[in-house]
Amino acid sequence: MRVNPNSSSIQSANTSESQAAKKSDKLKNESYDARGKGATETKSNGSASAEISSRAKDMASAKQVATDAPDVREAKIAALREQIQSKKYNVSADAIADKLVDDHLKMAGA
Repeated sequence: MRVNPNSSSIQSANTSESQAAKKSDKLKNESYDARGKGATETKSNGSASAEISSRAKDMASAKQVATDAPDVREAKIAALREQIQSKKYNVSADAIADKLVDDHLKMAGA
């Protein structure tokens, strides 16, 4: 018995799937590019659309401000680092416990 698969129909089906996958990837990449650049608020392509909320824009600008801000505590960090390395930095267990309880109560709404 001899089996001759119809390779042309299999090949054309694979080609169609491959083209559809490439088109889908291209649409995704265009959408990602538009969001990354912040060029448009709404990107519509056929049946797919995306909109960046004002809250997301605010969060992005706040992140940028925080990233651009200079570190004003460098001297304090250097002093603490030196104390830790010289084993002269002491932490009060009572102060830590108080802070943990305060934070817990604050989160619990008490």
